[in-house]
Amino acid sequence: MSEIMGGSQGHTNEHQYLTFYVQDEQLGIGILSIKEIIEFAVITKVPQMNRYLLGITNVRGNVIPVVDLSDRLGLGVSDVMRRTCIVIVEIKEDEEVFEIGLLIDAVNQVYDIYPTDTEETPNFGSRIRKDFIKFMGKIENQFIAILSIERLLSIRELAHLSQHRF
Repeated sequence: MSEIMGGSQGHTNEHQYLTFYVQDEQLGIGILSIKEIIEFAVITKVPQMNRYLLGITNVRGNVIPVVDLSDRLGLGVSDVMRRTCIVIVEIKEDEEVFEIGLLIDAVNQVYDIYPTDTEETPNFGSRIRKDFIKFMGKIENQFIAILSIERLLSIRELAHLSQHRF
């Protein structure tokens, strides 16, 4: 699955975005934040974690926390289906790099979205919190919400929420 990330000789572009589906919403993430895409794997539950923190999985000997992106976005708990996969993203916070897995329904494709093809997030019309959306990208006469990984997966916020059960 990780071949989606490829450019020529591993070259990536800051204007490229991986699009995918979560609860019938087409969303995107900049490919520079994405380390790899893996098939759905066994997720080990961790006691007393927030509902959208599903647990941890093993990726080549590394322990990766996995977030149900649908639940984190407030769209409901994901159902694991045939095309369900985990997108491994890298988050930089306070000079440290963290890897987190995002459970998504299905990968779509990589699009080039240039600044001329973007709009600010409107104050209405989205089921997703406005602060989780970096901008709206125009692709083939439709708009796709490009997520702000830094806001969506703030390490401090995730750590704080995991200490409190809701």
